[in-house]
Amino acid sequence: MAEKSLENPNWKPLEELVGPSGCAHFMWMWRDGEIEFYKHIVTRRYLLLDAAGQCYRRTPTGFQLVDARTEIERVRN
Repeated sequence: MAEKSLENPNWKPLEELVGPSGCAHFMWMWRDGEIEFYKHIVTRRYLLLDAAGQCYRRTPTGFQLVDARTEIERVRN
């Protein structure tokens, strides 16, 4: 099982996806293994990204790779 980290936020994957100004709409929450958890400040929905910018959703069986553009729309709305 991967270790959860609450230190050393990594904004780079989010910045590459939404741009520097888009990051202002998110909080970095934690890292679970290689996946960064960002929380949208209005919708309170999570966006999960790895260092390569791949996007995930948490499922009962683990993390599932999903389309980043579709997921960012879900998180924002």
